Amino acid sequence: MKRLPVSDLKSGMVTAEDILTYDLKVLVPKGVVLTENIITRLDGYSVYYACVEDEAANEFNRPISMADKTSGSTNQFSREFGRFCEYFQESITNTLYRNEPIREKELMNGFTRLISLEDSSKGLLMSLLGMRGLHPSVYAHCINVAVISYILADWLKLPENDKLLSAECGLFHDIGKIMLPSSISGISGSKLNRLTSKELEIAKTHTIEGFHLLGRYKNIPKSVQNAALMHHEKFDGSGYPYRLKGDEIDSFARIVAIANSLANAISASSPNSCTYPLSAVKYFENSGLHKYELKYLLVFLENVVNLFSDAPVKLSQGMDGNVILVAYNNCLPKRAPENDSDDFIIHQQYYRSIIQLSTKKNVSLETIV
Repeated sequence: MKRLPVSDLKSGMVTAEDILTYDLKVLVPKGVVLTENIITRLDGYSVYYACVEDEAANEFNRPISMADKTSGSTNQFSREFGRFCEYFQESITNTLYRNEPIREKELMNGFTRLISLEDSSKGLLMSLLGMRGLHPSVYAHCINVAVISYILADWLKLPENDKLLSAECGLFHDIGKIMLPSSISGISGSKLNRLTSKELEIAKTHTIEGFHLLGRYKNIPKSVQNAALMHHEKFDGSGYPYRLKGDEIDSFARIVAIANSLANAISASSPNSCTYPLSAVKYFENSGLHKYELKYLLVFLENVVNLFSDAPVKLSQGMDGNVILVAYNNCLPKRAPENDSDDFIIHQQYYRSIIQLSTKKNVSLETIV
């Protein structure tokens, strides 16, 4: 066993002891084979040293993950994401406390530089998934929503100007949270359940606060203001602050509503979860498909599950295989097979057989490799 600085860790090394956070929670268990993605996450949690085994894992036995295949671009994306996050925070702070204008064009130029690091929407989404847990601030959440909004607009085949406007709506959608008490401003997603009813009502005012703040500046497009106001409105009228429904909600706010929900689900999921896109499908099913613009949501979900197309996987009983189809209940009936209750179908390479996991009670998807 040897104790090394995080900067000296390399892919293939095996942890000899649990790696703990500052508050003594297990971040990486003993016996885990390190990857570039895990090492980057250690640095993000301000872990400076780790104990590893004297010998690295046999390279032929080490699973190659999706994160490994894109680790170089993911690390570069993460670094640029962090720089943009700092610039975004500094810019908004100057707006609030120094009465400076919102530097919309400069911020969108920074966003454009960030997304240019990936050459596809799939690459952008995979980079975001690879950074789960690294950037927990409200500013990072806004950037996440901006990137996902841009991705959805691309999948909807909107013109480039509308893609960037969707991203800008995402970037500023939660700016009203900066106006709230610090004990509330950083709470989002499932963590809202921890608030008292009075605190929750205060938290909900961030939509109106953001709308009024953005309304002070003539350079901010109306749809960006509307997205700040309406991103918690639901298509069926069950949202807030005004219980708008259907076409009463700005079309760009409907895009941001989907992106915001997905970003919250990403931040709430385990950083080590490799099957995240599938759980994202379940997230929207459980929260109610009717609450979102369905024609937007179905396009989004179809593209998300297609991230698994041809992906190599390992099943819980040790068998290796390749994904040939992901079908999720009634969300995409035109894509589902004759038996539309199929949840996940795997093609087993060696025996040329097909396993329908929904019919196998004791077999489940273990890892995406």
